[in-house]
Amino acid sequence: MAPRLLIVDDEPEACDLLRNVALDAGYDVVATLRAEEFKVAFAGSDADVIVLDLTLPGTDGIELLNYLAEMGTRARILIVSGYDEGIRRMAYAIGAARGLDMVGVLPKPVRIAELRGLLVQFKADVREGR
Repeated sequence: MAPRLLIVDDEPEACDLLRNVALDAGYDVVATLRAEEFKVAFAGSDADVIVLDLTLPGTDGIELLNYLAEMGTRARILIVSGYDEGIRRMAYAIGAARGLDMVGVLPKPVRIAELRGLLVQFKADVREGR
């Protein structure tokens, strides 16, 4: 069974790129463009990995990190954002402080090889039960 990956990114092109790389890496992927769509998809899935943009219409990634913590997700969370490094690190630290399994931060534009490498590693970890 393929691991499940859930994406929320408000940029359609970025969302498509993330989805295509994840599909190529062997994931079952659900991609969303808005926080509301993400929450519906999250409720209907048992995601192994969540790829989260920090900039979303009507909300932000920090609010979604808090939501995920409240929901008790055990999914690995990868932040992908065009914000500067300090803000990306702060979001990572907030997620970790809330008990989330924060596994990385990638700047936009995403380097495909770097993203693919992380996804392949996460997939191996899921298979091994980590």
